Amino acid sequence: MRSLAEFTGEVSSIPQVVTALSAIRDASAEDLFQPEIDGISAFTRLYTIITQNVLDTVDRKKTRRFNDPDFLTRLDLEFARRYLAAIKAYQSGSPDTPASWSVLFDRRRDQDIRHVNFAACGVNAHVNFDLTFALIETWRDFPPNDARREDYDQVNDIFAEEMDELREDFGAFLAETRDGGILDRFGNFASDLVVRVTRSWAWDSAVDVWDTYDPDQDGGGQRFQNAYARELGAQDRAASLAGRMLLGAPTLP
Repeated sequence: MRSLAEFTGEVSSIPQVVTALSAIRDASAEDLFQPEIDGISAFTRLYTIITQNVLDTVDRKKTRRFNDPDFLTRLDLEFARRYLAAIKAYQSGSPDTPASWSVLFDRRRDQDIRHVNFAACGVNAHVNFDLTFALIETWRDFPPNDARREDYDQVNDIFAEEMDELREDFGAFLAETRDGGILDRFGNFASDLVVRVTRSWAWDSAVDVWDTYDPDQDGGGQRFQNAYARELGAQDRAASLAGRMLLGAPTLP
């Protein structure tokens, strides 16, 4: 099986992120004759689609507009770097691999797990663990304000745009009902609600840590560093537990 670490180098633009994700998506599944499912490929396929939509918005290929595209670009890069770093750590056998990601990586070739469960587990790790700290790193140069929160929330609309097709692509349970029917629409609504709630929670958690940040002290100050470390550990533990539950769920809507 090809090492994915070769695709985890530094990224400095959203196109580079899309290229790296596409390479990971394809390389992680290139030996798939049997087994047929790879969890890294499943999640990265979803992640590539969403990132491409963000890129199209930044490049004004969509009617949607961001107030501060530089902020969204930086956030997208910080977000992606955490995923790439998790893959690199895992591939090297590092004990620094976050527990929330190890849940997915360790069972990536378990053929009893469906694509939709792998995708949901990856979204859980990336949103319920990575996103808070990607925001904090971004805020060092782009401090939070109402306009940037509005841009952040617009990413929820990107998920909503892609939700129906993603659920069909990954074989979600309710997506297999009549397209556009009440059960299909309920599945889209429930999935969209989860994205909006968890992304809002990630922002609020980042604000709680950011409120302890002192720009006049190295590293933001000891109080900030302590708050950061506590939140990092708590979120990793919570996301790893949620990830195990998602992988073991008999079906997802």
